[in-house]
Amino acid sequence: MVFLNWENKRDIIKDIDEKRKIYKNYFECIDLEKGILKKSFDLIQALIENKNILFWGDNLKVLYCLLNYLEDKIDLIYIDPPFYSGSNYTINMYLNGKKREILAYNDNWRGNLDEYLQMIYERIILFRKLLSSKGLLVVHLDWHVSHYVRVILDEIFGKNRFVNNIVWYYYNKYSAGKKNLPRAHDDILIYSRSNNYQLNELRLPREKPIKQLKRKMVNGVLKNVKDKNGKVVYRIVVDKKLDDVWKIPCLQPASREWTGFPTQKHHELLERIIKLCSNENDLIADFFAGSGTTLLEAQKLNRRWIGCDTSEISIYLTCKRIKNYLKKVNLNRVKKIPLEVFTRLDYNKKKILNSGFFKKDIKIRRN
Repeated sequence: MVFLNWENKRDIIKDIDEKRKIYKNYFECIDLEKGILKKSFDLIQALIENKNILFWGDNLKVLYCLLNYLEDKIDLIYIDPPFYSGSNYTINMYLNGKKREILAYNDNWRGNLDEYLQMIYERIILFRKLLSSKGLLVVHLDWHVSHYVRVILDEIFGKNRFVNNIVWYYYNKYSAGKKNLPRAHDDILIYSRSNNYQLNELRLPREKPIKQLKRKMVNGVLKNVKDKNGKVVYRIVVDKKLDDVWKIPCLQPASREWTGFPTQKHHELLERIIKLCSNENDLIADFFAGSGTTLLEAQKLNRRWIGCDTSEISIYLTCKRIKNYLKKVNLNRVKKIPLEVFTRLDYNKKKILNSGFFKKDIKIRRN
């Protein structure tokens, strides 16, 4: 077994019991639009009532908190964490015609790869504890650190728990690089908590029907089907089984789904991941929620969900998108599961709430 080491690598296992006690009652339910605490409502009640839950805060603290209630309970965790890109992602926010540049999230580690690896290492340890026996962890990265993180996943889950490395090929991304080939794919790593997991078979339509040999499994070997005269049998197929290379475009500003949030992923990508790795009524989590696409697609597909992000822009966009969707949805097709928001109120969050931020009509453009 190969292990990855870095400066000041620290195992957090011995600290988990203490930390879960510290953060058990750390988060409080808030009414975003009214800017007040919902003192009569707590996290236990929200979980008992199977409500969808959005945390506004540090995901590490959220993970320790949830260990008190959801250890071995989450069926799918998808994360799209910082990629160690070395960039800070800002957006232009327009309110009443006035422009304001704000930070969406920080991915500048000042070249400190050790710090990044420790960050992701600690969270992956806790993800594993939260996954159910059939649970899957899906980690979305690119060329910067996917090779390092896979070694970490092998260490924590065991290399025999590796399921797939999906290549998301986004053919429509512009590249100005002159000293390398255009980097046009991300890596999506899937690991299982146990052997009890299930990947749902998905089939994609072909551009046109094709003639194909009919085959069957005989004693573990795939063989051609033959008729009574010994001739091979053909069939006409209009679809094909999903493999591990996915050709889905990057989301463009012209899309109706575009929010202006940097690094927003295509809704078809998240829809496919959720359909592949979970079933209706399963519990889905995304602890780097960003613009909320995972949570919105989970809502559409009748999955319960938990989301988390530190950015008020992320919380604003996620709530707005879920609210707009529920206004127009056919409730005979999708369950209208209520959403509750939890946070730990500090000075900055109180200031944001008191400003009426979450009631405003904010326009967002990516810089």
